[in-house]
Amino acid sequence: MNETIRYHLIACGTSDYNDSDVFSHLESVKTDIERVVNLFTNKFGYKRVLPNLDINPKDDEIKQQFADWLLDEERCETDCVIFYYSGHGEYVKGHKHYLILENTDSKKIPQTALATEELVLPLNNDGVKISQILFIIDTCFSQSGAGDITNFASNVIQQYRPIKGSEIAVHTIAACRAKQFAEENVCSQIFQEVLENFTVGQIEAGYIFPSQLVDKINEKLQSSNQRIVHSNVGSETFARFFPIIPKTLQTWEEKRPDFIDQLSSVLKKKLDDSLFLVNSFLLSSKFIEEFILDYQDLKEKLKELSMRSVANKICPLVACSEWCRQRFNNRRDQSFDPNLAREIENWLDEVVKYREGIDRNKIREFVKDSFNQFKRLIKEEDLRLQIEIEPKVDEDNNTGLSSGLFSLNINLWIASKNLPLGRFAQNELLNLRSTNQDSGVERCGGEVLLQADLLKDCLQKEDCLSNWIRKARYSLNSPVKLKVECFVPFDVYQVSLEEICFQSGRKRKSLGKEYPIFINSYERYFDPDYREIRDAIQFKKEDFWSEDNSLEPNEFCFIGTKPSLDDLERIEEELAIAVWSRCEDNPLTEDGDLQISEWRNWPEKIYNLRKQKKNLKLTLFWDDLYPKPSERCRPLNTDLVE
Repeated sequence: MNETIRYHLIACGTSDYNDSDVFSHLESVKTDIERVVNLFTNKFGYKRVLPNLDINPKDDEIKQQFADWLLDEERCETDCVIFYYSGHGEYVKGHKHYLILENTDSKKIPQTALATEELVLPLNNDGVKISQILFIIDTCFSQSGAGDITNFASNVIQQYRPIKGSEIAVHTIAACRAKQFAEENVCSQIFQEVLENFTVGQIEAGYIFPSQLVDKINEKLQSSNQRIVHSNVGSETFARFFPIIPKTLQTWEEKRPDFIDQLSSVLKKKLDDSLFLVNSFLLSSKFIEEFILDYQDLKEKLKELSMRSVANKICPLVACSEWCRQRFNNRRDQSFDPNLAREIENWLDEVVKYREGIDRNKIREFVKDSFNQFKRLIKEEDLRLQIEIEPKVDEDNNTGLSSGLFSLNINLWIASKNLPLGRFAQNELLNLRSTNQDSGVERCGGEVLLQADLLKDCLQKEDCLSNWIRKARYSLNSPVKLKVECFVPFDVYQVSLEEICFQSGRKRKSLGKEYPIFINSYERYFDPDYREIRDAIQFKKEDFWSEDNSLEPNEFCFIGTKPSLDDLERIEEELAIAVWSRCEDNPLTEDGDLQISEWRNWPEKIYNLRKQKKNLKLTLFWDDLYPKPSERCRPLNTDLVE
């Protein structure tokens, strides 16, 4: 198929008639249209346009919408169009052929029906830029209507476009001869049977010519009472309405599964980076239906992209691989890996031998534009890094007690999506006991450090957490305002993650002064015993998040200093928002620092307080309506310690 040609299908017809005593209801019209649409869109790559015409269109709707569409700025000189109409048709003796519409009066056909030749009238305009058009008239006496169309095209359009080679090629196929009746369902059904059974050996230059098609159809027609008729005017080259798949594309179809396996194997070598890159491509290039989360998703998405047709010399699969190649080859990109970039380049060199109609330079330009679009989207989107800290139980001794271990998952979420854009840590083991022994901080002033402090030390060791957060941030290749949400178990609600420091130039900076950081309940989202609690809180959240919420402040939030164990339990089981100071000599005051009426702005307000006030130790518990971890993203843990 010549990919520079765009194929458009208009399919409509009339099945219901007010003058039912003369014009019978045609149940077959709906079937005719469905059959024609399926045939041309699935087999020949046509795009259906003006679908609202469909069944029982009115006279002015057909003429006006068709005329407007032909003059649309997207039309170009290589466009091919098929206009199919099914319904009753009448020839008025000494006059013209007419398409009978729903409101046609049998006694006033010239005044109330649509003259068939008027279908071609919109072409009589210098602004129309299409190349070829085929009218398929599936009505009784349709050869008369087809003749009216070609006569009009010959006598008027040819004069309007006198320069040789500049005229629009106008073809017609009539369902029957001028004095014949067209049987219901025959034309569309025989079209389908013949077109689907053409063999490559019967076709010249990659196209089925209308004359070939009509000859085959008439050979199959059992009744001599109906013969299909083809005519044309203004065609100096062969008609391109019925393209078939050339041998090179058949070879692509044969090679496609191997290419998918090869590319997926290359991308699997840095799977997390590859998942993020492919998701970024899907987001920016508008090929997205759903983000991918694992290797199986990756293979399925590559397969899906490979099945999409080449458009404007761009193959979606090749564009996706070029996106990954450029990112792996860019030293400023967090995914930088020149070896992987070379492997993808070698893969591309092989693919272009089989994928006909693509332009590597145009694909590179498309990827460049898509990457700029990605950077714009990232600036506009609400982004959140969700950190899940999962307590591990003692599986070796089967006690069901805490093992002293935690695992870490880090996912980057976009507010408008239901699945994460990228994954930056998966089941990373956090050994609090090991950290305790290595750092010599088992006791401080004779007191055993709290588990929250041990967790902080573990995440701070060798800049562990800050490096993951910064990798996620700098993978976006654009300055962004990234929020950090931590799902932590109840026992470590007091963990001071915002105090973890990282190296920034010659200085050490705290995460809380770099990012808005808040915590959420791990159990609420991952422990099945908390599902009812989560559902109850969800209704409360939706209420107070609305503009007309009627809840009292203490029904949805907590504000104070060093909450008691009872306070923490209430926060976990009843509330969605809480904020407290962990330092008794630097308390958080409701009137001085935060206003309950401004609770929507607390994350930003507390972020600014952490930046401005020295030694301010604030914990923000914040469970809003942002997308949360799903079972698809990560199965619920059923082994939590009670």
